[in-house]
Amino acid sequence: MNQHERRTIELRADRDVIERAAARLRSDAIRAGYAGLQHQHIAFALALILDELARHLADLDRAVRWQAVQSCRLLLGEQLDSPQIRRTRRR
Repeated sequence: MNQHERRTIELRADRDVIERAAARLRSDAIRAGYAGLQHQHIAFALALILDELARHLADLDRAVRWQAVQSCRLLLGEQLDSPQIRRTRRR
């Protein structure tokens, strides 16, 4: 597997995490609305930001992309990457 294919696979996986987090935010906001809670518009706004991040993921700085994916994994309750092995320019 060459570097381009590896990057494509990584971007696809990261995009999937961010899109699932956005979907979770929307779903939770809808449920909260049925429960009578207010301010769902904040969750929908954050979901829209995540949609934009996912759409332009390849253009993001590696550190920004890593942090966005880690935040989405936290939101989803998934295992986080170890900060010692993060792939940023600061090594």
